[in-house]
This record gives sequence, structure tokens and C-alpha cells, in this order.
Amino acid sequence: MLHLLPTLLLTSSLALPAQTAPATELVRPCAASWNAAPTDRKKKPPSNKAKQEQPADSGVCIELAYPQLDIQEFLQARARKEQWKIFQERVSEETWSFSIELSKEELLKSTNDSRLNGRVEWTKGIALVTVNTFPLPDGFSRTIIRASFRGYAKAVDQFLVEREYWELESNHNFESTMITALQNYIKTAPPHVQDSPEPTDK
Repeated sequence: MLHLLPTLLLTSSLALPAQTAPATELVRPCAASWNAAPTDRKKKPPSNKAKQEQPADSGVCIELAYPQLDIQEFLQARARKEQWKIFQERVSEETWSFSIELSKEELLKSTNDSRLNGRVEWTKGIALVTVNTFPLPDGFSRTIIRASFRGYAKAVDQFLVEREYWELESNHNFESTMITALQNYIKTAPPHVQDSPEPTDK
């Protein structure tokens, strides 16, 4: 019977589940309190009052195991590749702010306009976007993207006063598209690459 003991031990060891090292975490959601800090760190350019008036819970947030400058460079490279019609652009170490022209279709895809349904005929729009990226103590970088929208339209409701534009609420589609592109890039790129990243083709 003793000669069976090594065989039984070997069989038992083969039956154990394989032990694998945990995968390196590259992307994680932001903590619930992510709104508290970054908005106070931004400089307040006088021509961007609309962005300062956004609700505190607006925007989307993600944390990535990647340097903040490389994150900003990737998003800017993606905008160039997709030939966004950008103007009023400002760039700093932590912040990239810009305005972008939108078609009627792009505007409606990115906003909630239920209060004006059937009362106007939309023609075009503008998104005022702010991207904040800053390092965290554990090596991750937090990226927050906020957007406000202006819709240009002709009033078809005779009781609706004409305006130069209407302020529209974001449905976060525009911001989430930028976050998704960033996540997809980070998951396929080695962490902490020093070269300037370029966007990947979909």
C-alpha cells in the first residue's frame, strides 16, 4: 500500500486548479467622489463661462495606468485623425479645452432635446469640451471629459422666442465615445510608453 502513496499525491496535485498571477489592471472606474477635486484645479478662461456653469455631476470619468501627457496626446491625435473642426483650443499639462463644430445629426446624437421637440428645426451645433487629466498617487491617471452643447435652429413654434442658439443637455454619448477610444488604446498598448501615442483604427 505504501508504494501507492506517491502516485496518489501526484494525482491529487494534478487535480488542483492552476494558480495564475492576476492580470495587470490598466483601466478602472473612478471613485464615487471624482467630481470633488478636478473642477477646482482648472483655470477659468473668461470666454468659457458655459463650461463653468455645468452641473457638478456632468461628464464621464475613467482612471488609467498610463501617463497623463500620453493620454492627452492620444486624444488630440485622434481628433486630428478624424479631422474634427476644432476652434478656441487651449492646451496645458492637465487640461485640453476646445470647441468643435457639429452637424445637425451629430448634435442630436449627443444631446437631449425633448423640451424643444417639434418646436424648432435644428441646423447645426457646437460642443464646448474640457478634458482634464492628472496623476494619482498610485501611478494611475484620472481623465474627466465634460461637454456642453449649443444648438442652432429655426423656431417653428410661433410662441417660441427666437434665439441665437439653445443650450442643450449632454446625453454623454460624445464624451463616452472619447473614453471608449482611450480605453481600447490603453488595453492594446504597453503601459508607460514614452513615445507619443497615435490612435488605433477601429
